[in-house]
Amino acid sequence: MSALAVEPWEIHSELVLVSPEVCERARELLPHRDPDAFLARRTRVPAATEPASDLGLPTALLGYTAYRLLDTVRSALIVVGFVVALALLAQISH
Repeated sequence: MSALAVEPWEIHSELVLVSPEVCERARELLPHRDPDAFLARRTRVPAATEPASDLGLPTALLGYTAYRLLDTVRSALIVVGFVVALALLAQISH
């Protein structure tokens, strides 16, 4: 089987994984890409009117900690409320 005789259905099947000819033809059909494209740095400086989108790690860490603390306090208040309600029900039933 030559690389040119590969059917389109073969490229979209599991044969790409096991057949070297089909794998070669599938690679030929892939678009060309720059392997170092992710290394390119963005050099654009944000304008003074644009809001700062990157607040930094300390700000993100502080925000996450505050969120988790408030979430824990809310859960604790719910549990304490249920315990108090059960204690009141127990007291009323005696």
